[in-house]
Amino acid sequence: MRKNLLLILLLSLSFSAFSQYKIGFQFSPILSSNRIDFTSDVYDLETDGTGLKIATGPFVDIQLTDNYYFNVGVFYASKRVGIEQRDKVNTGTPPTKEEYNLQYVQVPVSMKLYTNEVSLDKRIYFQFGAALEFNVEEKLKDNIIVEDFRLFDTSLLAGLGMEYQIGTSTMVFGGISYHRGLVNIISESVDGLGGDLAMKNDYIALDLGIKF
Repeated sequence: MRKNLLLILLLSLSFSAFSQYKIGFQFSPILSSNRIDFTSDVYDLETDGTGLKIATGPFVDIQLTDNYYFNVGVFYASKRVGIEQRDKVNTGTPPTKEEYNLQYVQVPVSMKLYTNEVSLDKRIYFQFGAALEFNVEEKLKDNIIVEDFRLFDTSLLAGLGMEYQIGTSTMVFGGISYHRGLVNIISESVDGLGGDLAMKNDYIALDLGIKF
């Protein structure tokens, strides 16, 4: 009997804790880039700049305490991969550039740590977590170097921002976050490069959103 009462109490506390939540929508312009790990006597491969893309979608903030929230979302994220290839053997050959546009369904999971009010209705937050990403589409302008990309990617995220309450239950927020890829996104590259090619995606995001 005591075990049953304890179980009911724990379930009630859990339901009470997770019933305090906010649903929101986030829109993030991002600067997408990639890191390349490649060594060869034939070619030199380098990252070719950054691209302006977006990440957007709904999320839920689940209140654990007054200042700690568990955050989970489902985002659509567009990323850019740029490669510059130089021939080490025929040094007079001009470099070639390739660009790949990758589309992901992203599931970020993180903790948000809020300060107390820094001024009227304003709080600063810090965010730490990770995201599991599923490659749903590849838009390739060329595919000379990379023949196929992996289905899955994983990244760490860290961010900070400010939340402003504009109504009884409505908040808007703005912040910045850094997302660092952990997985080699290439599953197959072209033969003849003279080495193994590994590449990871990173991006910096301007996070804008509303929750209610």
